[in-house]
Amino acid sequence: MNTINKDILIYILLAIAILGLIWTVYGFFKQPYTQEQYNKALASEQGDICATPSGYTDKEWKQHMSHHPDRYAQCLGE
Repeated sequence: MNTINKDILIYILLAIAILGLIWTVYGFFKQPYTQEQYNKALASEQGDICATPSGYTDKEWKQHMSHHPDRYAQCLGE
């Protein structure tokens, strides 16, 4: 490999490393949801929280509820 190809390879690897670091730092500090968004989602829930909402199958909704046993305890006991 000549010197120019080695230099190009080093710059490419360095650019990839820098982009990876930027992506990691951005993901670390970015909050996926704000408290306001969470409250809005809670307010939009149906009257019966055990009922499967649109966009979910019964199986998917039961799996989702199993990840939140503190909120859906009454639904999981059935």
